[in-house]
Amino acid sequence: MSRSRPVLRLFLLAGSRAGFERLRASLTDLTPTPLGLEIPLEDRAPEEILALLLRHGITARATRIVDRPCSG
Repeated sequence: MSRSRPVLRLFLLAGSRAGFERLRASLTDLTPTPLGLEIPLEDRAPEEILALLLRHGITARATRIVDRPCSG
């Protein structure tokens, strides 16, 4: 049986470099993608992540919650 975990996929992000550095410090498990970022939802709600984006001055044009296969 294949295992998966939910992630929040953020597309077409805009913001300052400092904002992205602060976001990366806040969310150490984020993964860059060609069109944006993926952030695991195992221990946080999507709304928490979106609030962090606002706090750091970052906007996303689109978001999706998707299942990502677990590695390992």
